[in-house]
Amino acid sequence: MSDPRAEIYANEMKTCIDATVKLAEDLPPEKRFIQAKSGGAHPTWLIGHLANTLDTVVIPWALNAERLLPKGFGRRFAPQFVGGDPITDNADDYPPWDDVLAEYKKIGAACVDGIRALTTAELDGDLRGNVPDEFKDFFGNTEETIAGMVRHDSHHRGQMALIAALKD
Repeated sequence: MSDPRAEIYANEMKTCIDATVKLAEDLPPEKRFIQAKSGGAHPTWLIGHLANTLDTVVIPWALNAERLLPKGFGRRFAPQFVGGDPITDNADDYPPWDDVLAEYKKIGAACVDGIRALTTAELDGDLRGNVPDEFKDFFGNTEETIAGMVRHDSHHRGQMALIAALKD
């Protein structure tokens, strides 16, 4: 039986994902590659980054499941400090917006369903899967990792909201 905390985290994750999707769907196409500074994140990269992070951290490490994103997707949306490609404002360097958003929705739904099913022992336990040693202390246990991923989504949604609010 799942832990009541798992239901709370699943609901928090769903609320975050729904809010991010709404913001992304309302974002005018001309703002999808706007950067606050050269080389900085833009909405297309942010949505892909959120999908990639959930697929890298929550799916295999917190839920002990197989990753869902297509091969090669992650490198385009990973930060450079973990081996990702440099962020550009060139649309040709990225998959189409609708594809990136669809992947985020798919990964988000899988995370919500998986989190909802976690037991007390799994929430309180260490991350599973092949977690690199240098990340074990950073992420903490499964519950701490899921809470961190909710904050991560909210943080990057704030960046997108800021870009969306910029005047043309």
